[in-house]
Amino acid sequence: MRANDGLKKKIKPVALAGTIGAGVIAVLFCLPFLYMLLCSLQPESSDIFKWPPKVFPEKLRFENYKDAFETMVFPRAFGNTLLLVVSVMGLTLLGSVLVSYGFARFEARGKSFLFSLLLSTMMLPWVITMIPSFALYRYIGWIGTRLPLIIPAVGGSAFNIFLLRQFMLGLPKSLDEAAMLDGCSTLGILVKILLPNMKPVLATLIVFSFNNVWGDYVGPSIYLLDAELQTLSLSLYNFQDASGVMEWNKVMAGCVMFSLPMVVVLFSAQNAFVRGIVSSGIKE
Repeated sequence: MRANDGLKKKIKPVALAGTIGAGVIAVLFCLPFLYMLLCSLQPESSDIFKWPPKVFPEKLRFENYKDAFETMVFPRAFGNTLLLVVSVMGLTLLGSVLVSYGFARFEARGKSFLFSLLLSTMMLPWVITMIPSFALYRYIGWIGTRLPLIIPAVGGSAFNIFLLRQFMLGLPKSLDEAAMLDGCSTLGILVKILLPNMKPVLATLIVFSFNNVWGDYVGPSIYLLDAELQTLSLSLYNFQDASGVMEWNKVMAGCVMFSLPMVVVLFSAQNAFVRGIVSSGIKE
């Protein structure tokens, strides 16, 4: 008993130090968002650039959010962004799940070569394919529409396929065999057996996919030429007047509204991630 008591006494300080360290890191990561929030409440844009900096506003100006909401044409931009997010996320996850299922559970000649070829595409920087892609989409008349942003998601992404395949390989094949004996089809095994046990990796991919599409600026800025199709990332430029001056306190208010959905999705998926880990403790 004394040895156990001594071990507990040694573990407690280590656990406490780890908790304190994690708390400090969490605070450091939250500081930029907190500073953005404080800047969004500054009465004047010039107050943000004063030296020494005025971190805490003398008077909170919540009207910045109302002005940002109107300047960004927030309902329209939000709807356009949400449409892209739902379309791209749905197609990417669907394609990635189907392709990774084939790589993980089916045998075919050249499968390893094809998988290696797929992974090699991850080494190509996106800027290399940007100009050829633009030339192709202009040739087929897609410039000015959402199609160049949505259609490439049909086949999934190499990163998602890799992650899903590795997770599927960790699930015992005896589950598939038992389901087949019960008369389950190939697609039924994926939907009824594998996907319910893949909640952790699916929650992770949902967060990554949402953040990538929601925060994308380059793609919409190249292809969405019509103001009616503008996303939230593009509408932040509406604060710039003819002389090029930006009202930064209102820009920060727009950035806060732009960031909140990503924060909500992150915390929501975090709970699903933890539940998925608990529910997927399967052993061969």
